Amino acid sequence: MKKIFVGLIVAIAVVIAIVFIFGEEQSIRYSTIPEIVENAVTLDKKDVVITLTGKVTSQISKKRFWFQTADGESIVMDVKNEMVPLVPATDQITIKIIGKVDCETTSGEGVKIDVDEISFDQEQEPEEEQFM
Repeated sequence: MKKIFVGLIVAIAVVIAIVFIFGEEQSIRYSTIPEIVENAVTLDKKDVVITLTGKVTSQISKKRFWFQTADGESIVMDVKNEMVPLVPATDQITIKIIGKVDCETTSGEGVKIDVDEISFDQEQEPEEEQFM
């Protein structure tokens, strides 16, 4: 009985270590919009956390915006209602978004980022009138 209990504890520890190691690797692996779009179906199913840095170029609806990275690639970002006031109203402010991929179909169409967090470079902290 004692051997079974120790074996079970070891097995659980191994599974936790594998999930931790591979989960961390996935959140770093995809760093460009083309990579995200290409792998959107898989990323959506696995709830991989994505981090992108860029600028908001325009507002689509109350909580949807076009987001563009420095390489000129764009993607739709969907922010929570309470986060809308954090979205800068100017494309002169660089922000970092952290969120998860949301893919509307199994064919990879309708890819967007559901934003969980928005942060600003401390030197570029916008003034109050520069928010949506």
